[in-house]
Amino acid sequence: MMLTEELHFLLLKAFNHSNNLITKKIYDLNLLPGQPKILEYLLEHNGAMAKDISRDHVLDKSTITSLLSRMEKQDLIVRTNQSADKRAYSIYLTGKGKYMAQEVKQICTNVDNKAFKNISPQNKQQFLQTLTSIIQNLEEEDLQ
Repeated sequence: MMLTEELHFLLLKAFNHSNNLITKKIYDLNLLPGQPKILEYLLEHNGAMAKDISRDHVLDKSTITSLLSRMEKQDLIVRTNQSADKRAYSIYLTGKGKYMAQEVKQICTNVDNKAFKNISPQNKQQFLQTLTSIIQNLEEEDLQ
């Protein structure tokens, strides 16, 4: 089987192209690698906990902690202790953070639209459903 017929190769190639386009556009926002996806996550899940971000973004806890500390210094987020557990805190976007998250979201949407150019809405939907199933299959295997 040729590499162009292998899932791992095609996923890596698609990721690299998508990531390169997104990185070029996000460069002017002065964000560190990892910060854009945290901002985008918080745009949908404002008030999330670090463990949720870590789990959903496949980043280790120390990386998340470091990124969140820097984001707090940049006035992109605020962390609020939860009353029940003093070690746990919720993370919220600031006004500046929300603006930056919306900028990141727009950049990512534009790159996604380029990726799906000339692909029918039905094929796009089928592809996304199939990819979601593949991710679930691999997550299940990874947990074993």
